Amino acid sequence: MHIHSLTAHAALLLQLGLAIGTPLLQHQVEELSSTSASSYSQHERRQSSNGTFVVTGVAGAGVHPRLELRAMQDDADLWNLYILGLRRFYDTDQDDKLSFYQISGIHGRPYGDWDGVPPAEDTDSPGYCLHVSNLFLTWHRPYLALYEQLIYEHVIDAANSFPAGAVRRRYLAAAGRFRVPYWDWAAVPPNGESVWPTVVTTPTIGVTLPNGTANISNPLYAYNFHPNLLEDQVIDMFWDPFTQWDESKRYPTQPLTTLSESQNNLIGSVLDNLRNNLMNRLYNQFTYYDNFTLFSTSAWIENGIQNADSAESIHDVIHNNVGQGGSMTYLEFSAYDPIFWLHHTMMDRILALWQELHPESYVQPRVTGMGSYTIPVGMTADANTPLAPFHKSSNGDMYTSNDVRSTTTFGYTYPELANNASTASVRVAMNTLYGSNAAAGGPVRRAQPISSAASRKQVETTPGEVIDGQYRHYVANIVSSRFAVNGSYSVYVFLGDPGEEEPSNWQLSHNLVGSHSVFAALTKAGARMKTAGMNPIKVTGAIPLTDSLLNKAAAGEVKSMDSETVERYLRRSLQWRVAKMDGTILDAANVSDLSITIVSARVNPAVNDDDFPSWSDFRELKAVTEGKVGGR
Repeated sequence: MHIHSLTAHAALLLQLGLAIGTPLLQHQVEELSSTSASSYSQHERRQSSNGTFVVTGVAGAGVHPRLELRAMQDDADLWNLYILGLRRFYDTDQDDKLSFYQISGIHGRPYGDWDGVPPAEDTDSPGYCLHVSNLFLTWHRPYLALYEQLIYEHVIDAANSFPAGAVRRRYLAAAGRFRVPYWDWAAVPPNGESVWPTVVTTPTIGVTLPNGTANISNPLYAYNFHPNLLEDQVIDMFWDPFTQWDESKRYPTQPLTTLSESQNNLIGSVLDNLRNNLMNRLYNQFTYYDNFTLFSTSAWIENGIQNADSAESIHDVIHNNVGQGGSMTYLEFSAYDPIFWLHHTMMDRILALWQELHPESYVQPRVTGMGSYTIPVGMTADANTPLAPFHKSSNGDMYTSNDVRSTTTFGYTYPELANNASTASVRVAMNTLYGSNAAAGGPVRRAQPISSAASRKQVETTPGEVIDGQYRHYVANIVSSRFAVNGSYSVYVFLGDPGEEEPSNWQLSHNLVGSHSVFAALTKAGARMKTAGMNPIKVTGAIPLTDSLLNKAAAGEVKSMDSETVERYLRRSLQWRVAKMDGTILDAANVSDLSITIVSARVNPAVNDDDFPSWSDFRELKAVTEGKVGGR
């Protein structure tokens, strides 16, 4: 029996010999340095803010795993240092090149050179970050390593602030194993908990200081801007209300207005309603997608009905549904929200796990459709393209995707990959956390019932579901223009009535299957591209329907899972709605390039825990969406 919950993370740690406090790990390295945090001297540790800054990750302290956020909380000393170090990082003067403000600004605003790396001559694209690109995942790897490197320095400072002796030695020992945590938004959370961690929702948090305990401003809740002059923020942020907000916002009460307060309490129910679909999508990425380009980027590739989803498309769902019109919603402001870094560490983990499962595939040359500060549109990017602005040496050389192929380059790994983990053991871990011996939504599902109305036995005996040991899996493929509107938007997919015509209600509807999110910037880039005569950028995602169909079958709404019955039901019941993330409802007819199609595939479930299911016989069910607005 598989355990499908975040407690499985802890179980995996124990299985892999990674109990909290484990010393050094040895994954794909012959020998690790025995240097400890206590011997990491001040002059070795901190580079100057002047001159070229070399990104090393955590250097000289061995290779340690990045832990899931809730697993890190179980290590009291490590957790305390993380919060104290992050708080110190935030408090650094915003004019310092190595401040949280400046590091977050690499991703978007304020647009400008970082570490002396100028823009390309032929680009007007803002920010260094790469999206809708074959370099999307690999660019973020050195970015996270830089972030981790700087927090680590503040963690060391926090440990050294404790009185000399046993207490300081204890904290320095914990500091040596510090690596930034990830937030797993796909795994089933512990019983009774939301997938949205409580610890990121409270304005204050308790910590232990050298002189006792205290409640401090929670660095996981928001980043508080502290410019010397308000005029500086107006110039840096450009767009209202971001010019006026004194902190990063989530699900603001009045999106795109200055009078907004974060509503963290509303995010959990939204994410909980999406979590199962996100888990299905992630599992499909691990089990079926074996081409790096198709796995990594949301860019639409024509005639690829069997490869419409991607890690980037799944990533976009978290941005939009956490932000809800706040900082995470818009590309140029998202890195100021602390959750950005927890989310992107999860994305890097997904990359690392996928690499272990598919080591033969990596970055391939691809023409850039959406440029960056240093990469113009139309340039061919490949594994040797510099990942600006991240320097690997003081002479100005920058990292490439080839340079960052291994996580151990930067001194970290992930629990499932530690101790020379085998590919088979990673498959077991993925089946344990995100699936079972079947594709997402398949008949051999989680130990947890498919729904409260359907027992496992009821679902497995749904008429027409299994034929010769195989079954059909259904997905909704969605294509649209990245710049269909100014900013981010989502397409919501339902089986049944969406309910009241209000996006905040759609997100909580029991008929919601999932959402396809488009994560964009407030730059009017679409208008600029049209003026320049350039082709629009199409992005794509895929929403698995099978779990929801099985729930409907258990409830008696779908009489059989044979193909004809399912197709008739989908033709009658499949609906979709589109809205911007500020709550503005969009007419699907006016969303450029919107195209929704249904695809089915035959799935042969895996036999063993260390196997994945196989997919075949992909069919486009044109009759389901034909004639509908946005259908094809």
